Amino acid sequence: MKMKRWDIINAIGEKYGNTDYLEIGLDSGICRDNVKAVNKTTVDPLDKTDNPTHLMTSDKFFASNRDKFDVIFIDGLHEAPQAYKDILNALECLKDGGTILCHDMLPTSEEVQAVPRISTLWTGDGWKSWAKLRGSREDLEMYIVQDDWGVGVIRKGKQEIHEELNITLAEMDWSFYCEHKHKFNYISGGQFLERMKE
Repeated sequence: MKMKRWDIINAIGEKYGNTDYLEIGLDSGICRDNVKAVNKTTVDPLDKTDNPTHLMTSDKFFASNRDKFDVIFIDGLHEAPQAYKDILNALECLKDGGTILCHDMLPTSEEVQAVPRISTLWTGDGWKSWAKLRGSREDLEMYIVQDDWGVGVIRKGKQEIHEELNITLAEMDWSFYCEHKHKFNYISGGQFLERMKE
């Protein structure tokens, strides 16, 4: 059975704790509604979304936020520079032992990840922010669960640096993704569930 993003978030929360949950990019609210957390904070600048607790951009939220979170789910603007900025800002307000999750890290074609958007199904190019971190941050533990368009998991820890991934976001293109995606640390849903048992 393929897991949904909230299944992955809830498994993380069950293992490490999820009292305080932050979601960047609310849309219909389906993920928020299915996440099991005591306190839920949601951020979205679009008033057509399902009643975010903070109707503003993620940049404005992080600039004024003083709270810390156990789990932060990033599913906002699906463009690499913003996704990268959201991850770095999220790291600054993560509790000790906390987890960041990033949606849409498994594009299936060049069109699906193209920016600006040209297809109905769209992941955007947030994968570039993932590549940059895999190439520059040895203080993180990172892997991507291959369910629900790819859910990236980031925790403080340790990882092997792939220096060839540490180029500018603008230099990355689809051929770069195809050549280097095996270094992104993709795992299956089954492998993820095994990790949650460890």
